Amino acid sequence: MKKYLLAIIISSTILISGCNENRQIRPPIEDLSLVSSIGFDIADNQQFRMTVGIPQPPGNSTELTQVYSVNTEMIQEGLAKLSSEADKMLVLNQLRTLLFSEEFARSGKITEVVELLYRDSTLGNKVRIGIVDGQAEDVLSANYPENQHMDAYLNDLLQPKFHNSFAPFTSIHDYINTQTSPVYHTMIPYIEKKGSSLEVTKIALFDNKRMVDTISTAQSLLIQALSGLNKLSPFAITFKDNAIDHQAFFERIDNKVKIKSNKDIHNPKVDIEFTIKAVLIEYKGTRDLEKKGELKKLNEEINKHLQKEIEDTLENLRDMELDPAGITEKFRMHYKGRWTEELTKQVIASSEYNVKVNFLIRNAGTTK
Repeated sequence: MKKYLLAIIISSTILISGCNENRQIRPPIEDLSLVSSIGFDIADNQQFRMTVGIPQPPGNSTELTQVYSVNTEMIQEGLAKLSSEADKMLVLNQLRTLLFSEEFARSGKITEVVELLYRDSTLGNKVRIGIVDGQAEDVLSANYPENQHMDAYLNDLLQPKFHNSFAPFTSIHDYINTQTSPVYHTMIPYIEKKGSSLEVTKIALFDNKRMVDTISTAQSLLIQALSGLNKLSPFAITFKDNAIDHQAFFERIDNKVKIKSNKDIHNPKVDIEFTIKAVLIEYKGTRDLEKKGELKKLNEEINKHLQKEIEDTLENLRDMELDPAGITEKFRMHYKGRWTEELTKQVIASSEYNVKVNFLIRNAGTTK
């Protein structure tokens, strides 16, 4: 019994000593700097350029966000170097935004960075990713007079909102999901500096780990509709080759899509049917929508316009052999055997699409 008690006392002493030791080496909160954003650029074949943004409490500094940069081969090595420069330990607990230059994205190195951060238990899955035109360091170091708190500005830019017309808002969780899926390709918002502000101008598409091309935000919204998103962001339609109808703007958009494949990966055919209901907020054209039958004719024009836009988007994806909407899942679920990235490319490259759009204007707002 005495031996048993002695063993308990010794074990407790060791545990208490270990806890005390951890407390001693853990720096106080005032000695920490919370990194909110990180940018990555290509430096050379071995190193990359890492830039961090650290928000400052009001009154503590003339700069609301302090920015530091370093060339490094590893993220933690870079954080150690920058901690020395900032005279505080840099920690990633409050990380919100990851920015990569287009050059870095095309190099295929993004996955290595995201996987490392994804495994960090101190980070949440809400960290958003963006591709930037030019250098990420320049974006993080620039002044934005109307949005002085750069980190809050970036975080707000890449957060989902009702009025945003682009999609998706890619988090590190979304990135890992699409990178590890054999039927989905990755999409990431592409950011450009416009004067003294930032704007998501298009969407970057990835073939496996490398960025290969971009599409418009309008096309990305159609891809989200294809993937089954039920509530779509407000969008505008600009009619082409139409002397009567010019533009229309819609809100409160409900979307239902049915996708059916013929299950034949050697001669793939896909039937796609959309049912979309929306409120017409504004219309520019010569129709008098108060007259009987004119709203129905406008509906028909919208059906034709959207069908053409969706077909063009699918043709563009077919040329690139990319499937960000996951259409090949309709073939994979009927395939006996292991589905691969090569099979996805094979199906997408040879698919024939039959698209039907049923668009219904629920009611009209301001028109002219």
